[in-house]
Amino acid sequence: MTIILDPELIEGLTREVVVEVEKMGLKAFVRAEGYAFMRSEVVGQLGLPHLRYAVAGDRAMVWVRAPYRLREDLLAAAGFSIGEYCREVLEAARRIASVFEKYGDRARGILIELP
Repeated sequence: MTIILDPELIEGLTREVVVEVEKMGLKAFVRAEGYAFMRSEVVGQLGLPHLRYAVAGDRAMVWVRAPYRLREDLLAAAGFSIGEYCREVLEAARRIASVFEKYGDRARGILIELP
């Protein structure tokens, strides 16, 4: 997902995205480019897929980090089943998409692609 907004709107969008994701029990871990949305740092330590959020100037972007690491053994080590983990990531992506859509009428460009 990508949205292009006036830079003064990006900060508000970011706050709303973080609040929406945290409502569902994920944490927003600060990263150099923005945030990693995960239930715990264990997800990142194991290299499991998770959502990343970055801001670059007038753009906010979301993507799945390390989708190729969706492995049953790693998920089990983190206490997840594949089904519940995938549902959680998709639900978080849908919630972020809804925030992006809320800003859609003020965007200079928006791309949302969800499975």
